[in-house]
Amino acid sequence: MIGAGNVSTHISRHFLSAGHQIKCIYSRSEESAQRLAGELGVPGTSVVEDVPVDADFYMLCVPDRVVLEVAEKFRHTSGIWLHTAGALSMNLFQGVFKQYGVLYPLQTLSRSRPIEPSQVPCLVEGSSPQVMASVIKLALSVYRNVEEVNSEKRLVIHTAAVFANNFSNHMVHIAKELIAEQNIDPQMIEPLLQETFEKIKALGTVEGRTGPAIRGDQETMNKHIELLKGHPEWEKLYTFISRDIERSRE
Repeated sequence: MIGAGNVSTHISRHFLSAGHQIKCIYSRSEESAQRLAGELGVPGTSVVEDVPVDADFYMLCVPDRVVLEVAEKFRHTSGIWLHTAGALSMNLFQGVFKQYGVLYPLQTLSRSRPIEPSQVPCLVEGSSPQVMASVIKLALSVYRNVEEVNSEKRLVIHTAAVFANNFSNHMVHIAKELIAEQNIDPQMIEPLLQETFEKIKALGTVEGRTGPAIRGDQETMNKHIELLKGHPEWEKLYTFISRDIERSRE
């Protein structure tokens, strides 16, 4: 396992629980390497030369911006190299490793919150039919829902995931900030959030739509926009999203 952050922590837990042997946890931070290695009871290191060169698979779980930089340090290894990024092409590894691919967990992962492998759809890709077969076999040994998806489609899915997870999370953050500014307990909207996501699952995103934008209630929207004048960026968000919702009625 190359990396010791949120993704590496969850994948390591899942693979270890499924009976796989983790030979080493590597992180550029010795503290991070030892934290995860200590939790799992496996060796940990921040020294490239200490990473075994003969593992079957190397799972690269580092920020997208340093994936290639870190990979370059391990050209001397054998085995199949897999990155875990949603927005990076598999071919990033072309010319660096002979066998490579992708194992992308389609889930929001925070190491402080355990999550069952059954709740993690896994998107895979391989540099050859033989590598693909090996990656699928590996993924199915841990995850129930494994899909072969190429880099182009995975990028689309990752973009959609940002809308569904990251953006919705930020919208809730804004909502709670607005309420807190009035010295009101932000937890007041928790039942609303619960029903929102339950309704999406039960009715879908079209049938379950409510609110002033879908009703075309411009008077109410104008009041909200006026209230948000003290937060120009939130005002823009409100305006742009409301316009998009209005267009969706057509």
